[in-house]
Amino acid sequence: MGSMGRAETPAERRRKGPRFGANFMTVLEVSRELVCLCVDGVVADANSAGIAMLGAGSADQVVGRAFRDLVGGDYAGVIDDLLHLKEIEDSAFPIKVRHLDGGTFEAELQIHPARELGPAHAVVTARDISHQGRLARTARDSEDRFQALVERSMHLVLLCHGGRIGYINATGVAVLGGTDPSQFAGIPVSEIFAGDYREIVAADLGALLDEGGIMPMRLARLDGSTFDAQIKATKLPSQGAAPEYMVEARDITGQIRAVAALRHMNDTLEQQVAARTRELDEERARAVEARAFVESLLEAVPNPLWWKDTRGRYLGYNGAFRELHGVGPTDWIGRTTAEMVNPGFAAIASQADTQALAEAGRVQFEAHLEVAADRALDVVVNKTVWHGRDNRPEGVIGVMLDITERKRMEAELRRLATTDVLTGIFNRRHFMEMARIEVDRARRHGRPLVALMLDIDHFKRINDTHGHPVGDVAIKALADVCTQIIRHEDVLGRMGGEEFAIVLTETDLDGALLVAERLRQAVAAIRIPAELGTVAFTTSIGVAERLEGDATIDTILSRADMALYSAKRSGRNKVAVG
Repeated sequence: MGSMGRAETPAERRRKGPRFGANFMTVLEVSRELVCLCVDGVVADANSAGIAMLGAGSADQVVGRAFRDLVGGDYAGVIDDLLHLKEIEDSAFPIKVRHLDGGTFEAELQIHPARELGPAHAVVTARDISHQGRLARTARDSEDRFQALVERSMHLVLLCHGGRIGYINATGVAVLGGTDPSQFAGIPVSEIFAGDYREIVAADLGALLDEGGIMPMRLARLDGSTFDAQIKATKLPSQGAAPEYMVEARDITGQIRAVAALRHMNDTLEQQVAARTRELDEERARAVEARAFVESLLEAVPNPLWWKDTRGRYLGYNGAFRELHGVGPTDWIGRTTAEMVNPGFAAIASQADTQALAEAGRVQFEAHLEVAADRALDVVVNKTVWHGRDNRPEGVIGVMLDITERKRMEAELRRLATTDVLTGIFNRRHFMEMARIEVDRARRHGRPLVALMLDIDHFKRINDTHGHPVGDVAIKALADVCTQIIRHEDVLGRMGGEEFAIVLTETDLDGALLVAERLRQAVAAIRIPAELGTVAFTTSIGVAERLEGDATIDTILSRADMALYSAKRSGRNKVAVG
């Protein structure tokens, strides 16, 4: 190519992904999401999936409408600014999309500037997310059950920070003779103990925490009266120097009186005393089991689960989360997602946290998570807000589902359903679907379109002389040549055996003949090494352009096929027009 360097091949252009060229909608037609082109905020074109999602019977019902009329929600007021490129939204955002019949569905919308197509041109994509959110609801239900268990506990429960009370449940307020939790918030925890116990706790809180088991102590009510109780203090993970711990207390005044009375009873009641003692032990065992169940509930969830505060700092996570990231129970406590995972995932996760806290609702998103240097996953994340005592948002709970294998299987199923196993190009069924779409588009917009039919000359001779494996190599070589010469917006398919078909979009007859001649020459230059010598072969090509009266691709392919046989009759290795 001289000083200008090597020209970019069509295959290299395809690897770069879709570009907003004149025919970009051809590629996006296969998308299951809504895709449309807007000019000055008005829909100029839409793919078939989008037409169906909007409840339209044809493109004519959508084309020409102002896109802002198709959306609702908070973004409806600024949609024109986004479509006229006065404002740029880099990432997808949730929005309500309206059906033509007046109904709505939740979607994730993204607007891409397309200035290369013209002023105020934008490409809009929307993905239906109405069905999502079930996992987030499950996590929220678990949090509600946990809160209910603590608040409705039969025993006093305190959450303390340092030497002061931060939280007290309703049972605790009643046991201590109060009327409202605010009477206890912030007071020294030693104040609820009576006599010498108060001094011991005030002087050496650490001793209480180190005791670990259940201890008999005396507590004081607000009116100064006292009662005997069983106390258990449990250390909690703490982020600062001051310890955080939970105190549980059970009023055992009645039990102590009963035991004292039993001591004065006749020896014949000893059996009843023993039975009552066993009953108490069983009660305590059931209480311990209930607490253990609540504490292990999150650990039992098979999917990675975590909870964070309103500043995005991790407060805790379950065993599945630790296993996924290979971390210990406290390694990420106090850290943020941005510090611990890949930037792309962190940015989406942070935006989801902000949205969930702002709307006090549930958010779901899909993202690519790098869990190790050589390991990445496709995941679905559901997030929901958890609330504190005053019903204000205290943070976000997240649940993750690994969909990597599902994504891989979906891609493989799409490939198997649409491609020819030998050549890797479209199979006959998918080619006909794509070709019909292109013919409909050409008719709708009055654009040129040409179909080519081609096959290998004397293909039976190759099979008979060199064997079917060499014949397969020849078929694959012909497919590769076609892929290299045509554009990525054109449609190529194997119709069966050694026969191929091509639809050239936005191409008139003269342009198609140039392409056909290049194909014929390129095929003639193919050389395949074989046991009996090098194999060379040629191709005959039939060309037919779309005429005004052509309603289907079948009519055009039929003329191209007749032209192909005309090329065969005139000596092969030729291009003929039908």
